[in-house]
Amino acid sequence: MRLVLALCLLTVQAFQTPRPRPAAQIQRRAFLDDDDGSIWDTLLRNGPISFGIRVARPDFYEETVVTYMETKGVDRLEAQRRMDFMFNDPNGFGVNELREEQLGEKINYNVKSGVQNRPVFSAFWAAWCFYFFFIFLPTRVSELGGIDFTPSKFDIMGPYN
Repeated sequence: MRLVLALCLLTVQAFQTPRPRPAAQIQRRAFLDDDDGSIWDTLLRNGPISFGIRVARPDFYEETVVTYMETKGVDRLEAQRRMDFMFNDPNGFGVNELREEQLGEKINYNVKSGVQNRPVFSAFWAAWCFYFFFIFLPTRVSELGGIDFTPSKFDIMGPYN
């Protein structure tokens, strides 16, 4: 009896109009877009120091971004990029802040830099450095007999005098 009732309910529900679902608020952004505020954007714009602070100490990072937003009156993305630059180069950031205050010079931290500006060159350079330091150099050193760490007889200050 229960089985028949369950099958009837399934049959009736199959012909009902579907309930309207709330539209999912999905933010579609391209990776490394101009308004991307992800940790990867931080890594590629300002390097591993800012990235490390953002990953290892997220509370501290968030506090500095919010404090900067409140004191300077800028939006979140601008504050994030300024704090990323500040963690990467504190002295340069201080000089830039003084120049903004004293000379009225506006520094744009939203400009693409490094890998984002020249992705093909960056990929080529990374591949070449990897080849040189991890393939060519160790092979060449081993071909020449390796590295001898024993002190030579010409070592004047060594322990064998």
